[in-house]
Amino acid sequence: MKLGVPLGPLGFVPQAEAGGIATWSYKVDPAHFNPNGALHGGVVMALLDTAMGRAVATLVEPDGQFNVAAEMNTHFLEPVRGGTLSATGRVRKRGKRLAVVEGEATDDSGRVVAIATAVH
Repeated sequence: MKLGVPLGPLGFVPQAEAGGIATWSYKVDPAHFNPNGALHGGVVMALLDTAMGRAVATLVEPDGQFNVAAEMNTHFLEPVRGGTLSATGRVRKRGKRLAVVEGEATDDSGRVVAIATAVH
């Protein structure tokens, strides 16, 4: 995967990945707004899921393993109405079979718009 190149149907962009930490970004598209004029929470969750999943992948892929999310919890803190979001996932604990990971999504001004935890 090339850093800086948009991927997938939502155009998420990998910015950095190494050592249990991954950062991805998303340029907000009004086509993904909810009826209230804010970005749909599912897009924010998908961005966080991607960053957290790739954070875990940086640790397991070198061992020939892969990871999938078993559980995810998200808290939405602020509405998003434009700009670019950045999500960073960090592995808090890697066990033999599971990893606990946390994520934070911020807007252009650095305002935290959502936080999440997951088990992979």
